[in-house]
Amino acid sequence: MPHQPVVFQVNWNACIQCGACVAVCPKEAGFTTPFDTIATDTPCDIACMACEKICPVTAIDSRPATAREQAELLAAPAAPVR
Repeated sequence: MPHQPVVFQVNWNACIQCGACVAVCPKEAGFTTPFDTIATDTPCDIACMACEKICPVTAIDSRPATAREQAELLAAPAAPVR
């Protein structure tokens, strides 16, 4: 059963930019911010939550993607999984 897409949010005041979230992310390497963290404000269709679980300072949170965000995700070309 597929997971509902989620959108990740990073508490930048808590984030130590360790890169653990990016290291465990099975999405394409382009799913990152300029700060070497997982992408924010971008729907994640895998929603494995590995990044949220591995964060040593619990700076990553998520919310369900809105219907509009899910529609945009479906319209975008599929990114390969690493």
